[in-house]
Amino acid sequence: MSGASDGDDAYDLGSAFPIAEARRQRPGTTLLITGSAALTERAAFDILLAEPDAAEGVVPVSTDRSAADLESEFAGRSEGSLDDRLAVIDITGSSERGTRPDDLAAIGRELNEAIDRVDRPRVRIGVLSLTGMLEHLDRTEVFKFCHVVRDRIADAGYLGIATLDTDEVPEATVSMLQDAFDATVEVDEDEKGSIVRVIGLSDAPVTWHAWS
Repeated sequence: MSGASDGDDAYDLGSAFPIAEARRQRPGTTLLITGSAALTERAAFDILLAEPDAAEGVVPVSTDRSAADLESEFAGRSEGSLDDRLAVIDITGSSERGTRPDDLAAIGRELNEAIDRVDRPRVRIGVLSLTGMLEHLDRTEVFKFCHVVRDRIADAGYLGIATLDTDEVPEATVSMLQDAFDATVEVDEDEKGSIVRVIGLSDAPVTWHAWS
């Protein structure tokens, strides 16, 4: 069963992640990160880059930024430490390198090929973001896509995340898509800065924590 774990094979969400009970996730876990676009993107980068271990690959699926742009940002944030561990999938529909965001079969093939390219036993997969997919697909199709990716992640023992801009998406759609993930990481801001809470993990408190 996916969720929080203390095992040696757990995926670490990073030393800065403030909720200790949720910091280490079992292989096969998928997390939906919700909030404003800027906050969810920051959280996604932090989680995808939390472990510098060469045994882990990173496979981001980009819906609104070119592969070259995202590769450049990952290189900058990781200070070049990713090397051949990064494989970006461009589904913006605006790049010669990319796949159309409404071609789910092609995206599935691209995902398998990207995992093969990083050639690591452990992989962090991030869909950045589901909001971009919803501009081209209805929420039922996106929900089915999330389920397919979740099954792939669970079978292989990877860690999966996806971001969703709740400023742009109706609450009913947010609620529906949450059901395709093991838990939700909500990010927000208060007068002191960024805050986070996790919903859906039985062993993690549903309380807000400061995330510096």
